[in-house]
Amino acid sequence: MADQGDMMQAVGETIKPFVPMKHIPHLVKSLYGLNVESCKELDSYDDKNYHVIVTGQSENPYIKHPEEDGYVLKILNKMQSKNPLFVEAQHALINHVAKNGISVPHIVKNLKGENMSLEKIYHSENITDSTPFDFYIVRLLTYIPGETFFNKPVHPKSLYNIGKVLGKFHNAMEGFHHRFFDSYTFLWNLTEVERLREFLVGVQDENKKALMTEIIDAFNKEVVPKYHKLRKSIIHGDVNESNIIVQEIPVKKVASGEPRVCDVSALIDFNDAVSSYTVFDVAICIAYMSIQCKEFDQRDVGGHVLAGYLSVRSMNDTEREVLKVCVCARIAQSLVMGAYTFYMDPSNVYVLNTAARGWPLASLMWKTPQHEIDSRWNKIIEEYENL
Repeated sequence: MADQGDMMQAVGETIKPFVPMKHIPHLVKSLYGLNVESCKELDSYDDKNYHVIVTGQSENPYIKHPEEDGYVLKILNKMQSKNPLFVEAQHALINHVAKNGISVPHIVKNLKGENMSLEKIYHSENITDSTPFDFYIVRLLTYIPGETFFNKPVHPKSLYNIGKVLGKFHNAMEGFHHRFFDSYTFLWNLTEVERLREFLVGVQDENKKALMTEIIDAFNKEVVPKYHKLRKSIIHGDVNESNIIVQEIPVKKVASGEPRVCDVSALIDFNDAVSSYTVFDVAICIAYMSIQCKEFDQRDVGGHVLAGYLSVRSMNDTEREVLKVCVCARIAQSLVMGAYTFYMDPSNVYVLNTAARGWPLASLMWKTPQHEIDSRWNKIIEEYENL
C-alpha cells in the first residue's frame, strides 16, 4: 500500500488529468468494446468524468446488453491513480452500499474482466515522440438517469429526505471494513483542516483570509480535543448537490416557480470516502445544502437535514455540540481550496461554484452564535417530530 504522503496533494501540485475529448471514444472502444455515439464531459473537481452514450452492439463478453442510459467513464486524478488499492476499496464500498438497499452506480468490467486499468494517456490530440503523458486509472460505471440536486429549488422536505438517506448510509457503514481505509487520509478529510493554512495564498482578500483563519483556529480548539467522544465510520466525504440524484415527487398542483419536493434516487461519487468521524459527513451535507439554498434562511437548512437524519439514526451530545463549527470548517475548506485551485488553474471555473454564495454564508454562519443555531435547528426538528 502506498503511504499517506503518496495520497496527499502538495502545494503547487496540479493533479487533474488533461484528456483531449478526442481520446474518449477510443478509450471506451479499446478498453470496453463499446462504440460511443455521444460524449459529454461532466463537472468534476479533481478527476475527469464523461457521460457516454453507446450503440446497442457490444464486443465485451461482460456486457451483453449495453445500457440505454449510457455509462460514466471515470479517469482518476494523478495522485489517486498511484494507488489501485484506493479504487478497490471504493468498489468494495459501492458493492456493500448496494446490498444495503441504497441505489448507487454499478461497476462495469473491461474486456479483460477487470474493474479498472492503468492507462497511458497523452496530453494532446496530436501524438508525437515528445508529447507529454501521464498514467491514470480508468474505469466505467453505469449512468444513473435523473437530475442532480444542483440548482434545484430547495424545499425543506427535500432536505429532510436527503438527511434520511444519509442516516441510512451511515447505518449501512457500521458493517463495512476494508483495510485500505485503516491508514488512509487525504486533504479534504476534515481532520486535515489545519492544512488549509498552506493554501490561503489563493485567497486574495485579507478580510476573507482572516475569517478562514478564525474558523481553522476554532476547529483546532473546539473540535479536535473532542475527537475521542465522536463516533467513527467510513463516510461518503462529499455529500454535495452534484452527488445526489433526485426525482421530483408528483403533486397535483404547484405554483409556477415554487420548489417541488424531491426524493433521493441515488448517491454517487465515492471518491472522497474515508474512515473519519461520522458527524463530519452530516456537517458536509449541511454545508453544501446551505450554500445551495436560496428559498429561505440558510441557517435553517441544518434543522431540516438533521430532522431526516435523526429519524433513522441518533447522534450523541458531543456530535451535536461540534456540528456548527464542523459545518463552517467544511465551507472554509471548499472556499479556500476552490480559490487555490482557480489560482493555479484559471480554466477550472467549476471550483468556483461555491464562492458566490459560500463567502456570505461563511460569514453569516460564523457570526451567528452557537445557541441561536442550536435553537433554530432544535425548533425545526421538534416540528417534524410533532407531525
